[in-house]
Amino acid sequence: MLCLRMANSTSKTRSIAAMEELDRLRQAFRAQISAANRPPGRASRIGVVLSGGGARGAYEAGALMAFQDAQVPTHIIAATSVGSINAASYAAHGDGLVGKAESLVDSWMELTPATLGIDWSRYIFLLAGLIAASAGIGNFFWQWMKENGLFLHAYHPKGTWLALGAAGISILFFADKLSYIGYVGMNHLRGRKWQPDLRKTWISLGANLLVWGFVILFVGFTYIHLPLEGEKVFKLTTRVPMIVAIVIALGLYRLLQNPLSKLSHRFLRMPLRTGLFPNFDRIKFLRARIPEDKLRNSAIRVIMTATDIQHGTARFFSNTAVDVLAADPGVHQEFLREVEQPQDLVLAAVASSSYTFAYEAVPMDGRLWTDGGIMSNEPVLPALRLGADVLFLVLMTPLAGGDDAGTIKTFLDVGVHAVDILISKNLKADIALLSNINRLCSVYAAELGVKPEQLELEVGKQRYRFVKSFNIAPKKPLPAMALDFDGEIVGPVIVQGYRDATEVIQQFWEYESTCPPRESRRVVRLAAERPEGNFRVTTR
Repeated sequence: MLCLRMANSTSKTRSIAAMEELDRLRQAFRAQISAANRPPGRASRIGVVLSGGGARGAYEAGALMAFQDAQVPTHIIAATSVGSINAASYAAHGDGLVGKAESLVDSWMELTPATLGIDWSRYIFLLAGLIAASAGIGNFFWQWMKENGLFLHAYHPKGTWLALGAAGISILFFADKLSYIGYVGMNHLRGRKWQPDLRKTWISLGANLLVWGFVILFVGFTYIHLPLEGEKVFKLTTRVPMIVAIVIALGLYRLLQNPLSKLSHRFLRMPLRTGLFPNFDRIKFLRARIPEDKLRNSAIRVIMTATDIQHGTARFFSNTAVDVLAADPGVHQEFLREVEQPQDLVLAAVASSSYTFAYEAVPMDGRLWTDGGIMSNEPVLPALRLGADVLFLVLMTPLAGGDDAGTIKTFLDVGVHAVDILISKNLKADIALLSNINRLCSVYAAELGVKPEQLELEVGKQRYRFVKSFNIAPKKPLPAMALDFDGEIVGPVIVQGYRDATEVIQQFWEYESTCPPRESRRVVRLAAERPEGNFRVTTR
């Protein structure tokens, strides 16, 4: 108990230290803002793109806090996965086009696995239920057999039951390794040159000793009590019946393997859901911290991507009515066909951030929704289609190099990290595509003697324009895994997000002071004269 209190005290101290450092950074940044010569007015329509990453979403909370302190107007936030929750909270607590992140940061610091419904004891209860059902049914038949004079008698009952427990634990934890020692033996007998995994070999050997040790103990020290006519009884050793039973069981397994597999599949699916953890606690936590009415009335356009898991399509949830979005400057009207305003915005944020494998899919409006990251092949698209001229792309993995996946042991670790990789790669691919379009605009702008922002290229039915992007990303992998919802861990991540964002915001001010107004933009039509290229430029 004393060690637990000391651990909790240490964790709380580190969380407080992180928040104190954040306060110092905020004071210094706001003082710098006051002393700096900022552009008098902003002509750009600014979009922010937030992606997923579980607990690493705390990095986005720090970046949004920097936008608040810099008073950067945010016209659009395109978000997916945990970014949808960050976007919803930031917009719901804001004034006008500037959101507020204090409540968001406080929420991150309050998080624990339990508040988000990450409770592994649920599966202990499932296992306990299976044990209780097995014990109940087994004891029922045991009592019935005993009443009819038919039962097993062990010479050493305590040792037999203890051996059974050890064998059961071995099968529970090492079922996939039991056959490995046989595979090693067969390769040795066949004379194959092959180096086995020594650790796996020893585990398999130990597990087999426990399992077969119980079988030998049971066969050697147990007999079957069979009633005969009158008061006579017949004591039969279990050696022959046990060997016969094992041979019959193996034969039936080989013969009925496919039907047994299908039956097992149906049986095992009964207690399982669409995810490991329910969304109830998460929904309750978010409803208490995100005022839905304020989110619906916010001037910031929040677009949350979710995946319709049954139909394999992505859908965009908006906090603003579609007809209102249609009147915004630069909006692509065709894109609005994919946008809808749900009745429950908090539930929509939960659906967008329902981490595949970890959380159950969310039923809403007759459909089943899961994390938007698995279908968001173009995370930047919503912000561009809503008319953004400047984009802040908040990434939770370094732009260069790989990401640290941490220790991967279970299928959940694999699934969660696979979603992270997919989201990160999609966002980085969009950054590369955007850079190519901007480079093309820059080439034609240089030929015409104007700035790239003053051009919009028309190629066939498609139009492409220069969109300045600013990347906010850590320089090295963040010290948090997807499910590390703990204040001690996410506190430094919030601080890192704030620090990285302040550096980028200063670059944005320098750019904004020289950016031409939207009204100076003109369309440049690229017409191909020959199949291999050679474009003729016409302007209008």
